Amino acid sequence: RASGSPCLDYYIKRCQAPCVGYVSREEYRENIDAIVRFLSGRYREVERDLVERMAAASESQEFEQAAVLRNRLRAVRSLFERQRVAHEAVGTLDAIAVAVEETHANAQVFQVRDGILADRRSFYLENRAGRHEDEVAEEFAIQYYSTSLSIPAEIVGPASLAAAAVVKQALEERRDAPVELRHAQRGEKRRLYELAERNARLAIEQDKLRSERSRQQRVDALNDLREALGMDALPVRVEGYDISNLGSSHTVASMVVFEGGAPRKADYRRFKVRALAGRQDDFAAMQEVLSRRMARWVEQRDLSPHDPERDRSFASLPALIVIDGGKGQLSSGVRALDAFLEAGVVVVSLAKRLEEIYLPGRQQPILLPRDSRALQLLQRIRDEAHRFAGDHHRQRRTQSMKKSVLDELPGVGPVRKRTLLRHFGSPERFLGATREELEAVPGLPGKVARQIHEQLNKTG
Repeated sequence: RASGSPCLDYYIKRCQAPCVGYVSREEYRENIDAIVRFLSGRYREVERDLVERMAAASESQEFEQAAVLRNRLRAVRSLFERQRVAHEAVGTLDAIAVAVEETHANAQVFQVRDGILADRRSFYLENRAGRHEDEVAEEFAIQYYSTSLSIPAEIVGPASLAAAAVVKQALEERRDAPVELRHAQRGEKRRLYELAERNARLAIEQDKLRSERSRQQRVDALNDLREALGMDALPVRVEGYDISNLGSSHTVASMVVFEGGAPRKADYRRFKVRALAGRQDDFAAMQEVLSRRMARWVEQRDLSPHDPERDRSFASLPALIVIDGGKGQLSSGVRALDAFLEAGVVVVSLAKRLEEIYLPGRQQPILLPRDSRALQLLQRIRDEAHRFAGDHHRQRRTQSMKKSVLDELPGVGPVRKRTLLRHFGSPERFLGATREELEAVPGLPGKVARQIHEQLNKTG
């Protein structure tokens, strides 16, 4: 520090002020090494080091420093006791357990260092192939330790993992040292493994409960929406549409799909609005997009599900279409959806200001309570359509901003474009160059230089 005095962190004991030389490089390095040992789980080394430093400070009659080290030692020991899960003799190991139920699985990893639980990690796994716990445990161990920062010398797990020679070989190659895979039968290690196994099964059950609760909430929201809109059946498939533009440029639209009350992102689609010819007209844009959507359904509705030409998203008939906007957007959309309306599709629009729901042929909008599950579902669909359209619009705008006059010049590819910009330093200097200056560019043929000059002056 230029001032020669330390910052506030030094005075509140948060730093030793190496910036002004209050601590030597060697002392600072010792503290960094101690932090590394602590975070690596080498707790016994940390404890021994604190005891030795405290005794040395006391012998040197540096009682204030000895008191600081004593308090630090107490804090560390208190932390150890709270996290202790086994006797110190258990040493350092990882306990791995896996639970499988149908297409779901959970793996638990207990990282034990000197008998202290340094970390517990839980992983939710997909098991679409319906594999047995033994296979899942072996595959998980290989994947987990392929990216893990460290591999302990001992791993306690199910019997199948302990017998997996391929896993043992892979871990030893990565650790560059022996690794013992074992299935403990008794004692502290057995207790640790059983604890990890119970946690894995409990995690599977909790995940099932969360999934079931979430599914039921979605069904309830769809049922509320059906009642609010007077529909005969649950709107299982809902499509949301929004227009995004900036003035009259890059007008695009989005189509998002919710099935069973949840997003189905594989069926999302984007549209580039074609027919506006430089005008800004959200009503016309919405009409064009919905016309194209319905036309695609008419083309594909009779195709076999196995037909390679079939697009599931366009071939599926929605129960409900949600348009972002008010009466105007709804009127434009309805004019384009004759075939959908004949097939029983319900079309509504959701206006942002008061969250009014407009239906065709109904003068007054529907106003639902703000905490209504039906309204919240419509808002999610509307907001997702808005986000998806906005992302597409930003992408197109960014791409157009990357284009320059150099992209349209004859005989200028990426390499010559870089050469011209490097030679002139900026697009402005390039645009103002004379024919002689262009002909003087190294590596640029004279004929190409004259063509560029002619093109620039012709177009202005």
